[in-house]
Amino acid sequence: MSETVTLVASDLDGTLLNSQKKVTPETREALKQLKNHGILFGIASGRPVESGIILVKDWGLEDDISFLIGMNGGVIYDMRTKEKEQYHLMDGETILEIMEHYKDMDVIFQVMVGNDRYVNKSTEETRAHAKLFCENEILTDLETFLKGRKVNKLILFIDPSYMDQVKARAATFSSDRFTSYATADNLYEYTDPMINKGFGIQKICEHYGIDPVHVVAFGDAPNDKEMLEDVGCGVAMKNATEDVKAVADVVSSYTNDEDALAHFVTDEILKNNPDRLEKDANVKVG
Repeated sequence: MSETVTLVASDLDGTLLNSQKKVTPETREALKQLKNHGILFGIASGRPVESGIILVKDWGLEDDISFLIGMNGGVIYDMRTKEKEQYHLMDGETILEIMEHYKDMDVIFQVMVGNDRYVNKSTEETRAHAKLFCENEILTDLETFLKGRKVNKLILFIDPSYMDQVKARAATFSSDRFTSYATADNLYEYTDPMINKGFGIQKICEHYGIDPVHVVAFGDAPNDKEMLEDVGCGVAMKNATEDVKAVADVVSSYTNDEDALAHFVTDEILKNNPDRLEKDANVKVG
């Protein structure tokens, strides 16, 4: 890693968080040290930025996190100025076409608009999942709801054992109006084809006036690939999928349960940016 680092972005589940969905003391200290060195830190997630704001405050990290990238790159949020920008929403009619393609399959459709999760079926499991991610689950007639409306994305909520069948069905249905990918073992998502975390990184760099070559990004899942490819240094967790490791500049020797992010921040980023203090930064840390 030869370039000076001015911004760090991290995926959430499987990367910043451990298996218990917690931020460890070691990671907390690493984030504080990034801020002390004038390096911006933010989260890049498939979740809405609204739920990210709630979680960051619950974790007591609002002073150490400068930005959020949500909806897999479709929304950016500046924690200091409270500015929110969103890009490339999907037409409701397109969502309805996708849903029609899966109408005979055992999936629950979830449409995201900000922090609200509109669903065609509500179960104890889906309600618990929404609560876990600080989202509001709203049972509604999606066909009526989607007509004439634009939304952030469509989620197919499924049993993990059903994922291969969903992927096989997805492979038979393509369009230049959408792209799709698995974001967890029980979630398969559709977004505008322009949207990915690499796009989100591009927009957040434009927001702060930073060249992506000065960015380090951490990830573990397929929806992190573009982000890791589009920055100066992409770091894959030891627990990352093989396709993510293949595009990363560095594969950590540690998993998310072994504080991989904290190790890299301490051993590589801070060691190579020892004199970059907050007062000398070219951008404000929020």
